[in-house]
Formats: sequence, structure tokens, C-alpha cells
Amino acid sequence: MSAFQVSYVFLWLLVLVMAALVLLLYRHFGLVSMGTLEGVQRDGVPVGELAPAVLGISADGEPVTWSPGPEPALLIFGSPECEPCQTVLPHVRRLAMTVPQQVLQVVAVTEGREDAAVRLREKFQLPVPCLAEGGGGAFSTYRVRVTPFGFVIGEDGRVRAKGLCNEAARLRELLSAAGMNELAGMVAADDSDGARRGVREVREPGYDRAEREEKGVTT
Repeated sequence: MSAFQVSYVFLWLLVLVMAALVLLLYRHFGLVSMGTLEGVQRDGVPVGELAPAVLGISADGEPVTWSPGPEPALLIFGSPECEPCQTVLPHVRRLAMTVPQQVLQVVAVTEGREDAAVRLREKFQLPVPCLAEGGGGAFSTYRVRVTPFGFVIGEDGRVRAKGLCNEAARLRELLSAAGMNELAGMVAADDSDGARRGVREVREPGYDRAEREEKGVTT
């Protein structure tokens, strides 16, 4: 093999190595972006799409299929172990107790089985349907990685707004984005709102389901 051929092969090997490095860097920054608050906000069924039905198990142990409509709905994905849920779900509870169901239906979804739905309902005293996803895969269907995560669904069954709801201010923003300014105004200011601290890692604003699964933690 001539010196030219050797240099040609070496050049191609160098190009392949550089391409691999570029792909690794792209993947790294993609994962970093997904792990930020901004990245989490891009999760979920996109606004404008039809909201899927939720197959789950009620806190009473009954199989349930929840479907959107005919009234608007606030669908909250939470967990009994989710620390930010302790901030936001009391506001959801007060909203559900104040607003008639025909104006806004509120439904809470958690991972796990029936006992998880029971713990969610009892811990936060939620006067709304509390569903455990069981084998229904609601978290995957709605593309939710972190809780608390909310969706506002219109009368037409389409997602009006979605986003992380780790504090009262974000719950208000969610309702406002759906055009429900009056309901948004009913969500009381929360002491933990404070000033924004910029983009934060997922582990700070919410319950990271994937991280717990990697560690073998189940509910």
C-alpha cells in the first residue's frame, strides 16, 4: 500500500472518529436540555392534539376509563412521594371544591396500583377522581416524565395547555394559557412561589419517574 493510500485511509478514520464525537456531544447536550425546566415544559401531548383516554384503577379498586368531555378538564399527574405535589395539590383541592364540575372537571393520576391512588387521595384529601395507571400506561400515553404535570383539556377534547405545575404560580399560568383567567385568579398566591431562579434541573422542580425506576424505587 502506497503512502498516499495509507494517508487516505487514515483521513477517513479521522473523519469517522470526529463524526462519532460530534454525535456524542449532540446526545449530551440533548440530554442536558431534556433535564432542564425548559426541557420538561416541552413534554406532554402537544397543545391542539386530542387528549387520549386514561385507563386506570380508581382508589376504590375499580377499573376506570376516563375520557375528555363534555366539560373542560384539569388533568394532574402527581405522586404521593412527590415533594412539589405537596405545594400544588392543596391548591388543586381548593379549586375542585370551589368550581362546579360542569365548569371544570379535575382528575388526578398517579403511577402504581390501587394503593397509590388511595395514598394520593388521602394524603392530599382530594375530592376528585384519583386514578392509578396500573397497566394502562397513562404516563407514557401522555408523555409525562416529571410530576406534578398538568393538562387543561377543552370541551372539544383537545389539549388547551400543558406544563409542569411545581408551584401555585405555574398552576395559574397553566389555567391562563388555556384562557381560564377567572379560574387562574382563584388559585391563591403561594409563599413558595418567590422569584424565578432560572432554568433548573429536573430533580429540583419535580418527581423524576425515570430516575426512581433506575434506582429500583416503586410505589
